[in-house]
Amino acid sequence: FERRWPLVDVTEILLFEHFTHNLSKFFDFCDETRRFEIDVPRRARTCQSLLAAIFAVSSRHLSMIKRDFDSYIADYFYHRCLQNLIPELDKEGSSCNDNLLAATVILRLLEELNAPLAGLDHCHHSLGTQAFLRSQSSGGPGTDLQQAAAWAGVRQEIYASLTMHRPPAIKATAGMLDSLTALQDCAWANRAVNHCSEVLEFCFAETRGTTARYDDLLQDILQWDLQRPDSYDPLCFLIAENVNTNPLWDVRMHTDWHVMGWQYITLARIALTLHDPLNITIAKFHKDQARSALKLLCSIAVSNPKTPGAIVVACMGIKMCGDLVEGGGEQQSVLDVLTRAETAHGWPTRDLQLKLKEVWAGRISVENS
Repeated sequence: FERRWPLVDVTEILLFEHFTHNLSKFFDFCDETRRFEIDVPRRARTCQSLLAAIFAVSSRHLSMIKRDFDSYIADYFYHRCLQNLIPELDKEGSSCNDNLLAATVILRLLEELNAPLAGLDHCHHSLGTQAFLRSQSSGGPGTDLQQAAAWAGVRQEIYASLTMHRPPAIKATAGMLDSLTALQDCAWANRAVNHCSEVLEFCFAETRGTTARYDDLLQDILQWDLQRPDSYDPLCFLIAENVNTNPLWDVRMHTDWHVMGWQYITLARIALTLHDPLNITIAKFHKDQARSALKLLCSIAVSNPKTPGAIVVACMGIKMCGDLVEGGGEQQSVLDVLTRAETAHGWPTRDLQLKLKEVWAGRISVENS
């Protein structure tokens, strides 16, 4: 071939394909155009910072799901990425802005893979995403890639918010929300993401929220469910014959954005249930609601394994209210979800598993005393 990509190393080719075929799904699940699967790899051909970011996150992910993959490769590409990225960030008005924003969002995924769900998350690259988005026009991100990266940044801040128990630092702008048209099927998934972000802003605010705001947020969730398109109806909702050994439901959806729309709206419902301003302590009614919603989160994640983002959101829900789960079968199903997130997707959940086991064991000890 007279023209070809600048990939000559077998490892680099492996890492590039791993991002395109696998890791891009963590960014594209609310985007019909699949910018991170199609546009970002094409841009990486001429942007070394973006290419190095792809290599870095792919090598980190492979080192976590494959025992024979050298973790030092991830460190090498990460440092190479920063060597390329930092000088580019110092250039004002760089024509590579879209590429650098995408690279920063990709590096944030790497950061998430390095931070235990139940541990400390420094969110360094989330700060970089915030800086990029602030530099955009007041109307919000302009290009399609900026839109896709901005929505990825909003979702990543939902994760950081739940990890650090603080309001999300990145929120959808009015321009981003105005761009969601009723004709876009995936727009309803992004609306669910925005609802979830607003709920977490209420839950983790420094001052206690008002009942009026709580009721408005609850109404937003109810309206989403009432007004969503028929395409968001589950393909099936099946209950196993033996719920003791298989307590989760079979809830399958048609596309990634249908799966994730339900995941984020359900996560928002759990957060609101646990932060009712009229209840200082969580009442039994609210605990039952949270448990049911968590069961739906886990069921959708397990029923739709080709949407890896679903299991990450399920893990967020488990972090919020996994301690409320009762019964050996249901507790084991929660642990199975966390285990699958770590072994199949490289998500660090081991610390959370240990904490839940301690809580559950302590509860049994109290009940038996």
